[in-house]
Amino acid sequence: MAFNLTTLCMKDDPNVTPHDVHNLKTYLDKQRLIYHEGMQICRFTVISDYDESEFTDIDVFADDHANLSSARLLKTMYSDQEVPHPSFHQREIFKNSLFANGDKTMFIDANVIPQGLMHSVLFSSLPEKGDPTHTTYELAEDQQQKIKDNNWATLNMALDWTETEQTMFLPYFYQHVYGDHQDFVSKMFDKDIISKYETFAHFIEGEYEEFLLPMQPGVVGKYFVDDKERNDELNAMWEKNIRPSFPAQWRGLGGDEDAHYIHWEHDYRDLTKQTSLLFLDRGASGDLKDRMTSDYWLRLWIL
Repeated sequence: MAFNLTTLCMKDDPNVTPHDVHNLKTYLDKQRLIYHEGMQICRFTVISDYDESEFTDIDVFADDHANLSSARLLKTMYSDQEVPHPSFHQREIFKNSLFANGDKTMFIDANVIPQGLMHSVLFSSLPEKGDPTHTTYELAEDQQQKIKDNNWATLNMALDWTETEQTMFLPYFYQHVYGDHQDFVSKMFDKDIISKYETFAHFIEGEYEEFLLPMQPGVVGKYFVDDKERNDELNAMWEKNIRPSFPAQWRGLGGDEDAHYIHWEHDYRDLTKQTSLLFLDRGASGDLKDRMTSDYWLRLWIL
């Protein structure tokens, strides 16, 4: 079983560019999520309709002798098929020419910055199709029985604790076992079905019928670039929707359980250690490079 950590970069998606993918790989390397202690621990794959030269010509790693980890560019197979929204290209994470049945497969948005304790997510074990015995997640007895009785596969996603999304999910990271969702994948390529949905997250919310396993509370978070007011609102949502799950669901080793989601002027606190995947919401202007210059907290503690 391989670990596939996968992002997408498509020409019809203005929110992700080859440079964003380079940034993501930098932060994956910073957290040692591709190679660790000389061993490759996962395969980082970029599914894209860009030419490979449009990634390599950026040349941001040319003078970096520590750049030892590899990235695999997988040319999209279905970009000629019209989709309602660029996010539907994520269906190629479920059906492509590279991954093998049984692979632990993860989607990560190119605008996500991995934080500490991400290895615990990477190495987590999902329930097998129809068999919840070997998993690192704690499941209630009725959940285990439903997986067995219905021969269910599992999709592991974060629920939207921020109350800022259009669906019940924070759709910037999820994981599944490749090859386990044949019926669901068939729906992804049915024009009549997908045309009913605004985004791929809406499609999952409306069509997924097997075992939806929520990620631990607060593992996936978001940050509004250069918008302190909206980030303060995230602090309020943290207290409302995440705080009640502590101490039972606290996982932030090295951090403080009683910390806010974001601290602005604390001596040693910044972003909670509970969060391992931070999505940067750039807002309408889109260009992170332009907007981050005025967001000193982001540059200081995250970038």
